[in-house]
Amino acid sequence: MKNLFKDNICKNKFQLGLWSSLCSEISADVIGGSGFDWILLDMEHSANDVKSVLSQAQAIESRGNSHVIVRPAWNDPVLIKPLLDNGFNSFIVPMVNNIEEAKKAVSACFYPPRGVRGVAFIHRGNDYGRNKNYLKDIEKNICLIPQLETREAMKNCSAIANTDGVTGLFIGPADLSADMSIMGDFDNKDLWNLIEKTVKTVKSLNKPIGTLIGRPDLVKRCIDIGFDFVGCGTDLTLLARAADELKNSFK
Repeated sequence: MKNLFKDNICKNKFQLGLWSSLCSEISADVIGGSGFDWILLDMEHSANDVKSVLSQAQAIESRGNSHVIVRPAWNDPVLIKPLLDNGFNSFIVPMVNNIEEAKKAVSACFYPPRGVRGVAFIHRGNDYGRNKNYLKDIEKNICLIPQLETREAMKNCSAIANTDGVTGLFIGPADLSADMSIMGDFDNKDLWNLIEKTVKTVKSLNKPIGTLIGRPDLVKRCIDIGFDFVGCGTDLTLLARAADELKNSFK
């Protein structure tokens, strides 16, 4: 049950990851064999539901290589509760802009009196009632990572990072670029100045910070400026590019 991903990022052990949106247990099995430190199953920008992420997680976990993270569709206790009950304990929660929204995410992940998570005594999370220590151990194994996607969120990064129950932070450069009116301009100097400033601030608080970026040169840049965990691509992109390259080789 121990959350090794949480342990590693909190000990500044760099973790390389892959984003997954294909919604297939077969593709999850394929990428699960690649040896990434973590794989995120996305529910915000994909057709995933609780049942599909569960089957994908089982395929990935059977490989024994990668820790599974889930991004729920929104910062909503109703969406997070079934994920917890189905055994997920690491979350990147989208569009957290301030301390109030960070507290809402924390509350969704913890039982009363700390939070509002509903109580069930038999579910996959506690091995269907077999894990008698679940209620005692689960809270220290929750890895909650709010996602900063706006200038407001970046401004409030210290308050969000220091919210009790928050493990670390995640910068979403795509939505951040949109909020800055430079959508998709990942070479923009102002974008990177803001990212680098935020990384320094969060690191000064001894909190881990991660991101997702698809270009190899920018992945290296993220590693060099101190990100603790980086998603270096997506399964959708890998499939689309490989299919296009194969077709273009002959047609």
